[in-house]
Amino acid sequence: MNLFSKLLRNTLWQTLSLLPKQPRKAVCQSFYGRGFSDSPKAIAQELLRRGWTVYWTVKTPEEAASLPQGIRPLAVDSPRAIYHQCTAGVWVDNCRKWAYTQKRGATRYVQTWHGFPLKRIEGDAVDALPPDYLRAARKDSQMCGLFLSNSGFLTEIYRRAFWYEGPVLECGFPRNDLLFGPGGEAAEKVRRELSLPADKRLLLYAPTFRKDKGVAAYDLDYRRLTEALAQRFGGRWLVLAKLHPNIAPKAAEMDLDPRYVVNASGYADIQELYLASGALVTDYSSVMFDYLCTGKPCFLYVNDLEDYKNDRNFYFDLDRLPFVRGETREELEQEILQFDEAAQRERIGAFCREFGIKEDGTAAKKVADWLESR
Repeated sequence: MNLFSKLLRNTLWQTLSLLPKQPRKAVCQSFYGRGFSDSPKAIAQELLRRGWTVYWTVKTPEEAASLPQGIRPLAVDSPRAIYHQCTAGVWVDNCRKWAYTQKRGATRYVQTWHGFPLKRIEGDAVDALPPDYLRAARKDSQMCGLFLSNSGFLTEIYRRAFWYEGPVLECGFPRNDLLFGPGGEAAEKVRRELSLPADKRLLLYAPTFRKDKGVAAYDLDYRRLTEALAQRFGGRWLVLAKLHPNIAPKAAEMDLDPRYVVNASGYADIQELYLASGALVTDYSSVMFDYLCTGKPCFLYVNDLEDYKNDRNFYFDLDRLPFVRGETREELEQEILQFDEAAQRERIGAFCREFGIKEDGTAAKKVADWLESR
């Protein structure tokens, strides 16, 4: 963006934010405009069902065309997008707003955030985060009118590390509501859109990103992985590899043998991938805490544990997690072969009780009720 465009954008935010608001108009965004997904998607759908006017920010015409009927696209940072955000009664987002964003008047900003954290974040990770991000994050928290939480543990983090004193709704993450339904339609959609064979069972591999934004840590042996899955659970298996949105384009740099693995990094809604998959492999990503709602097998592959821990450190020891882990490909293989479903179920129950996790499939409804009651 050139200097003139930035000046125009900033001027529009300053002036249009003074306009009157439309109480039942919502502008929603996920991962800075990277597709129709996550908790903002679930809230947008619920508000649309209730007769609200709902807009969604997008980065590409393809993303605009993929939106469901009734959800109106807005090109990120366009004058039209700025106008509708400045006149909306509600914003819904799962990431921080940029520092130039202006919120004035009666707009309610719902921050869904994007996961129950393992690694330290925001004010608890000031030594690992850029100063400009921290400044923008502080401003973002000041603009927020509601944070969504899935646990007492996360609520405490909001209060301490997010510089936030406003209301928190402990309702679970709306994106996970989908996981409490039958899921068959979503699973079929995944297979159709990714052209997956009907006779293969699916494992989702969804690691988080590294500080250097590289892919060296993603060194799974996909052949051995699928063979171990077949030996323990039966059937023939295929891996869906979905990289974090911050580095999704770098999946092209990975050695993904199509006999064993498919690149699913461009698939917007990871909750639908959860429903299509019979098991998950991740590392330090918060996806594990969403996936536990399914009760399916989950394995952690942490081949760079000490390096990652030294970067951000963790809120609690990995031994308290309800999932087994391996630090080498051989250890991961052994954990799959000796997987104990009953033991994982018991550990998940204990973990949810310890951290006060609340997920029941009604989060989007509770958020919409909260907004409409005000």
